[in-house]
Amino acid sequence: MDKYARTAAVLRDLLGGTDNIASLAHCVTRLRLTLTDRTRVDDTALRDHPAVLGVLERDAFQIVVGPAAVAPLSAALARLLAAP
Repeated sequence: MDKYARTAAVLRDLLGGTDNIASLAHCVTRLRLTLTDRTRVDDTALRDHPAVLGVLERDAFQIVVGPAAVAPLSAALARLLAAP
């Protein structure tokens, strides 16, 4: 398992699990998520994770991970969400 897959697995769990993530997209530096239940997010652990540069809540729940990590991390998280 590569570093992006490991990080994606941790982030998925901190976000409340697969069934709590309704949608996933990304922009240049951020993962953009729609969550089913915001209260299931472990905010402290998420913000403390070394891959997370910041967390924003605007039109979507956004995790800032930086331009180099966002595409591979988004792809790894999408694979986890699609897995049976």
